[in-house]
Amino acid sequence: MSRPVARELSPRGAGGVSVLEIAGDGASAALQNFLGRRLAVGELRLVRVELEGELVDEALAWCESDARVELHLHGSVPLVRRVLQALDAAGVAAHDTELPKCASAEELLANAACEDAARILLDQVEGAFERELASWDTLSLAEIETRARALARRSAVARLALEPARVVLAGPVNAGKSTLFNLLHGRERVVTSAQAGTTRDAVLERVRLGAWPVELVDTAGEREGDDGLERRGIELARELRTTAELVLWLSPADAPVPPPPGLPRVVTLHSRSDLGSHDAQESISVVRDPQAALAAVERAFRRAFDLPLRAWEPGAAVAFDAAGRTALDELLERLARRDEPGSRAVLAQLRSLAR
Repeated sequence: MSRPVARELSPRGAGGVSVLEIAGDGASAALQNFLGRRLAVGELRLVRVELEGELVDEALAWCESDARVELHLHGSVPLVRRVLQALDAAGVAAHDTELPKCASAEELLANAACEDAARILLDQVEGAFERELASWDTLSLAEIETRARALARRSAVARLALEPARVVLAGPVNAGKSTLFNLLHGRERVVTSAQAGTTRDAVLERVRLGAWPVELVDTAGEREGDDGLERRGIELARELRTTAELVLWLSPADAPVPPPPGLPRVVTLHSRSDLGSHDAQESISVVRDPQAALAAVERAFRRAFDLPLRAWEPGAAVAFDAAGRTALDELLERLARRDEPGSRAVLAQLRSLAR
């Protein structure tokens, strides 16, 4: 079993408070052993931090779960370093505050799209990506290929937290697209009406589907009409559908309309399910059960991209930007051709991107 990992979440250096996180299997037990007292899940407690019989700080300890806890210390660099060293000696893999940073990941951190994106980038700042690549140095090409494919999969998942996907709501008029858009956005961003053709332009907002950030676009409903403005809105909707990473096609349960052929990635949701027959797994009624509708859209999104509930795996290495993912794809191509010199060259390029 791997050791739980401790690292500093707050900015390095002197400050009012320094937040240390311990994450991984046995994290809660490790902190309890370190402090000499039990913490219940969900408990926030004032604790005494003693090292070698000396009281070095009074801190707040918080237990989120058996696999994740936090220790809030006073923000002294020597104190934090000493506590990390003590945790490491007690069986926790602790990242020292003076470890080299990955500058390119750190630049992205300020604009992280969600909590998981920030945690992913913090792991890379602290060297997760570089350590993973360094561990391949003594491996055979076949072993590197296995590790590279696993890295590529993690990176594809992480990419959707780091770079939100464009999701387009589409479907016939009066399918409930704008009503769903307002629900996902959390306020009335788009005017809704029973009159067909109310939405005539595309509206984009950043929203969250569970833990996942997306750029959500509401579009004009599909129908034939003579109104020039509405027709231009429908043409724009069709264009956006072809370029979206995911189309959520709303088909009214009482008057089903299938999505047009040729869309790259589409999920059909039966809207207005309180008005007609439907498949319970793929149906929503924003008016009757908004919470169930939110959950159904999140499930549809995760199913479309084969995603877990969360993007972040504590301490996991990922290729965190487009340059890294492109180089990783090239590495996999060269490994498939058994091109060892080319593979080693691309691997060196990847390592330079991880610094």
